[in-house]
Amino acid sequence: MEIIKKTNNITAGDLFEMTKGPNVRKMADAKGETLDLLSYVIYKDDKGDGSEPVTVLSVKTVEGAMYATNSRTFIRNFSDILAMYEECGEEIPTRYKVGSARSNAGREYLTCSLG
Repeated sequence: MEIIKKTNNITAGDLFEMTKGPNVRKMADAKGETLDLLSYVIYKDDKGDGSEPVTVLSVKTVEGAMYATNSRTFIRNFSDILAMYEECGEEIPTRYKVGSARSNAGREYLTCSLG
């Protein structure tokens, strides 16, 4: 596992629970919700089958719920928000809306926006 980016306030225990713990739910379970985040971690993880590592975003809410996704669109949206706020020297937002959209082929995918 390779950590790409994470919040500063994350503990080793939280990091383990968010990346390897059994209580992490699919981000799709939060579709339509606004999440108040306590922490996040973006990491690369091996699938265990010898294929290329997959990038995963895992979040922990202030209520203690944990969600993870490997959705490229969601992770790109989330990362773009972080980069823009960091570029402007502003505090990183903690509220994010989990949305969805449909591709031209009719496939549903997750989106991330400010909450």
